[in-house]
This record gives sequence, C-alpha cells and structure tokens, in this order.
Amino acid sequence: MASIGIMGGTFNPIHIGHIEIAKSAYEQYPLDEVWFMPNHTPAYKSDKDLVSSKDRMSMVNLAIKGYPYFKSSDFEIKRDGPTYSSETFILLHEQYPNDVFYFIMGADSLFYFEKWKQPENIVRYATILVAPRDEKNITEIQDKMNDLNEKYGENSFQIIRCPKIPCSSSEIRLQLELCNLNDNAHAEAKQLNLPIEVYQYILEHGLYL
Repeated sequence: MASIGIMGGTFNPIHIGHIEIAKSAYEQYPLDEVWFMPNHTPAYKSDKDLVSSKDRMSMVNLAIKGYPYFKSSDFEIKRDGPTYSSETFILLHEQYPNDVFYFIMGADSLFYFEKWKQPENIVRYATILVAPRDEKNITEIQDKMNDLNEKYGENSFQIIRCPKIPCSSSEIRLQLELCNLNDNAHAEAKQLNLPIEVYQYILEHGLYL
C-alpha cells in the first residue's frame, strides 16, 4: 500500500510555486510519492492559451527530474474530453484499490469546491491538502476548511504550510510575451519563477512568445 499525493492542474507552464507546494505536502504528510497529473482539457478553465499536452508533460518531466519522490502521470491526459477530479479519483481508486490518495490543491480552488462536479466523490477517495495562495489569508482558508470538514467529515481537508511564491501560470504567460530574451537565461528563469530547464524548453519550442 502506498500513500500518493495527486498534484493536478494544467501546468501551463509548471512553475516553482507548484514544486514548492508539492515538496511541502511530501514533507508534512505521510506521502510516498507525489504524482504531477496534467489535465487533458480542464473542465473549469479556458483552453485558449493551452499548449499541447505533449509540451506540458515534457515541461513537468523537466521540472521534477531532480526529485526522486515526484513522478509525472498521464492518467488524465489519456482521457478524452474535459477532465473532472471526481471522475479521476473514482478511476484511481478502481485501478489502485490498495493505495491511499491525497489531493493537493490551491486555496483558490477550495472556495469553489462545492460547485465542482460530484465533490463528495473526491472526498470519499482522497484527503484534500490545501495550500494557501496570496489572494486568501490563512483565517479565511481555515474558516472555509472548517465548514467543509463539518459537511464532508472531520479531517477531510487539511492545510499545507508552505512558502508563498507570488506567481501563477497565467502571469508567467503574460510576462513571457514581453520577455526580453537576454543572454542570462538563469536570471530570467528566476525572475519568472520557472525552473531553468522549463524556461529553456519554452524558448526552444517557441511557447507563449
């Protein structure tokens, strides 16, 4: 039996914030692995600026290669149409019935959780680990978690204590459009909060530019 954290998202592109959240979850909870699981077609986000699943998976693999406890998963990418977390966790439970799952999410998603498709199925098959984001303070997050724990069961939602990194994939895409493409790739990658290997992949493949 393994305890597995599921880090879902578009990863369009994956950035340092994703890595730090996953590291903090691994260090604070009894996880054997964290699986980075890019969406095929996200159900609740516009896919207007979404690069191919191949590119997003390649960037994930580059970003996590230095962490033996991180793995990439094409579990959602292989499915057709919009991907819903409730369906993903039902399928994960069917395929890995002896494993224990934790769903790692940002606090921004926490406040929309009850509007997701069949949220009760997510809580049934996974413990939700919530990472604070800048737009919500810790008191708001804790109050919302208390409400959801009362509704879905004690300890269904738990907090991840992790450093706040002020970045998002959408902001990075906007910055990349204005990128100066100077000779110091390491400095530019750091400024954008991107792993250097991901930044170089973006430049080599002309993504978001």
